[in-house]
Amino acid sequence: MKRTPLKRKTRLKPRSDKRAAYMASDERQRGLEHMARVKALPCVACGAPPPSQAHHVTGDKQPRNDFRTISLCYACHQGPNGYHAAKRSWVEKHGPDYGFLPIIEAMLRD
Repeated sequence: MKRTPLKRKTRLKPRSDKRAAYMASDERQRGLEHMARVKALPCVACGAPPPSQAHHVTGDKQPRNDFRTISLCYACHQGPNGYHAAKRSWVEKHGPDYGFLPIIEAMLRD
């Protein structure tokens, strides 16, 4: 019996022209450079040494932006008690994620 390859059950959504233009833009490159600088900072929640992960701030209902990122270690970002796994308890413990933006700006200036 000959085996056939599995068929994809859903179609991949084509990338829009607007999205493709953004991905190739200078703004996107500046955003990637900014996130690389943020990842080189220690975790703003617990102080763990770098490298960190760049967390896109979403708590204040602003649109997602590569320049609105904070540095979080893996445990604080994606771990079992991290922001994405337990957002409510993380916010109770550390405060809203957008509250760390001024701290990141100050750390990047120094």
